[in-house]
Amino acid sequence: MFAVISLGGKQYRVTKGERLVVDRLAVDEGGTLAPAVVLASDGAKTLATEAELKPVKVSVRVKEHTLGPKINIRTYRAKKSSSRRMGFRARQSVIEVESIALGGTAKAAEKAPAEKAAAEKKPAAAKKPAAARKPAAKKPAEKKTED
Repeated sequence: MFAVISLGGKQYRVTKGERLVVDRLAVDEGGTLAPAVVLASDGAKTLATEAELKPVKVSVRVKEHTLGPKINIRTYRAKKSSSRRMGFRARQSVIEVESIALGGTAKAAEKAPAEKAAAEKKPAAAKKPAAARKPAAKKPAEKKTED
């Protein structure tokens, strides 16, 4: 069983018990959150539509907040006696997937056709008649020639 979740504008494929390093989350260490689920599968069935994914819940616990590896940036301009050095460390969070619950997917699958049938029973709005078409352009008159 796996799920694809969305965190910080990125998507991650996760399974239960998996640890990930993601961009810093605004949750304290030890806190939990429920990220948006984009896709879920139990091996036999894949759920991808919004209606199918409503009962799917993924629980994620923030284990710790860390800093990424140091990235050194150096700029140099030849013949100008100019060089500059900078560094950067990305703020990251280590998360662990606690559970993936597909919920009542069978009930949701049975409910979806019933909702479609109810939508079909509703009377359709009266359609407007088609707009009148413009008459075809007239052909130019033939030129008279003298024999």
